[in-house]
Amino acid sequence: MPAGAVGKTGGARAVKKLIASACLALLPLAAGAADLSAAIAKQLAQPPVLRGTFEQTKQVAGFAKPLRSRGSFLVSRDKGVLWDTREPFASKLRLTRGEIVATQNGAVSFQLSAAKEPTVRMINELMFSLLGGNLKTLDGYFSIAGKLDGKGWQLTLTPKQAALGKVMRKIELSGDQYVRGIRMDESNGDATSIVFSQQNAMPKTLSKDEEARFD
Repeated sequence: MPAGAVGKTGGARAVKKLIASACLALLPLAAGAADLSAAIAKQLAQPPVLRGTFEQTKQVAGFAKPLRSRGSFLVSRDKGVLWDTREPFASKLRLTRGEIVATQNGAVSFQLSAAKEPTVRMINELMFSLLGGNLKTLDGYFSIAGKLDGKGWQLTLTPKQAALGKVMRKIELSGDQYVRGIRMDESNGDATSIVFSQQNAMPKTLSKDEEARFD
């Protein structure tokens, strides 16, 4: 997940680390988990465009003070994801089926292309699924456990394969009609928590400026 400030080396290294470990074969979902996923899927809204804000806290192993960042996001079912960090440093991340592009101060910090890094497409689909609550795609990468509590739900995702497990120990999701929170526990001891708010499915189409950012 994007960090607060995208560095030319740090951000690219983190994404490449995830890409390097993500050459996974999709596996079928167990019956019990499939029933849970189906029940939650009925509650989840799947709008063509979703906008909102986020607050991210990253706890780095060995450091007492967490790193905090805030900003806004946009998920377009057809186009991809825009992730704009505003505090403490402004940066922008664009994820599409074909590439990942990070910019800071108007300049490209790093760019990864699916044509050169074929697993970029897979990683982006995983990120789209986490932000948009697409459980069908997540089923292929993780063993899923959780519970329904009225209109709310909680899920714990555990990597199915050792390659992804070397990077990610588990992911916890919570929400209602939208994903409201994500916590990622990395295998190196780092942990990232993201709280989403002000989610809005209107307007249903992208503005001209939003369209331009995907061009």
